[in-house]
Amino acid sequence: MSAVAQAKSSHWTEEVIEAYDHHGVPNFMDSTGNLIEGIYLNMPNEVYHSLDAQSSSKLKTFAKGRHHYFRQYLSDVCRKRTKQQEYTFDAGTYGHMLVLEEHNFHGMFMRNPVPDDFPIVGLIESIDELKKALTERALAVSGSKAVLIERLWAHDNTLPIFEKLREDKIQAFLSSLYTDIIRTEQDLIELAKYHNLDTNRETELVKSDLLVLIPQLQTFDDLVKKHVIDHVVWDDAFRVQKSTRAHPKANWLFSDGFPELSIIAKCPTTGMMLKVRFDWLRFDAIAVDLKTTASTNPQKFGYQIRELRYDIQQVFYTYVAKLAGVPIRHFTFVATEYKDADNTETFELSDRKVIEVNEELHELMAELKECFDTDDWYGFDRARSTWVLDI
Repeated sequence: MSAVAQAKSSHWTEEVIEAYDHHGVPNFMDSTGNLIEGIYLNMPNEVYHSLDAQSSSKLKTFAKGRHHYFRQYLSDVCRKRTKQQEYTFDAGTYGHMLVLEEHNFHGMFMRNPVPDDFPIVGLIESIDELKKALTERALAVSGSKAVLIERLWAHDNTLPIFEKLREDKIQAFLSSLYTDIIRTEQDLIELAKYHNLDTNRETELVKSDLLVLIPQLQTFDDLVKKHVIDHVVWDDAFRVQKSTRAHPKANWLFSDGFPELSIIAKCPTTGMMLKVRFDWLRFDAIAVDLKTTASTNPQKFGYQIRELRYDIQQVFYTYVAKLAGVPIRHFTFVATEYKDADNTETFELSDRKVIEVNEELHELMAELKECFDTDDWYGFDRARSTWVLDI
């Protein structure tokens, strides 16, 4: 156990602090940029992922082979998703928000309107309907759908054109969002972080920059990508929440605890800085991890645990938590499916499996430290010999 853990008081919950102070200064980092060990609440997801520390995701990548780790985290090869794809979150992402931090979902997102949301007689939505309306007004019917809409709208901006009604509804939501959301200083800080603004300044300067940034530096399409969710994804996400909360054990697990709790600790063996982010950590030290999955069939989910190395995740999280003085009592996976059926099941790894993977974890960490020390990121064979296969 680290010195930090030894200095903890009788109950670990007393050591949980906000990731930022009331001035927006990070509590998890000193003035020189070095990480500070501790247990932090309300750390933005993108900030957590940017911390220079080893995570379970990195260890899982390293478990595939040293060369996988090097390619993803150390090489200059860039095959990351485009900005457009980064904002295309799936139902699992939003489902997590609704289960873990519902208060951060409502008011920040809206369901993308569909024609059924506008029960108006004569709603103009399809290309055929647009061309018919244009023909009735002796207007040209050539061009793309967007061109037809603009031509008809320029002629008569009172017509019930679906795309225009949809745009107005979204615009009203976005205007309300960015004028009403800044009610407290903490609201301002969180929104500024969301838009990657420097919060280590006077409040009025931050607010001024934020109000300039929203309408001028981000287009309508940019804001739509961040706040407007496809209607199918929206409905899926709410079914994830409904199924998860309908399961008695899962609903109990996601109570009396901290959502999205981040922990930073230093490994006493390797000297590496480590980080974890629990989906949910109960006050009684039961860790809960929500997984949206294609199937909650126990056998299939078992394969998924092995394939995606959730087992490494569990023992790594438990280890880092222990370093911070948090004695994890149980670790439960809550699996929810929503695509072909709606169901939730809860799973735990056997004691035998935990012991086995714990040994693997510490071997991986020692090997990773060796890689950094020697800068040797060979593939599957240290000797670089030829493999002889008998298939």
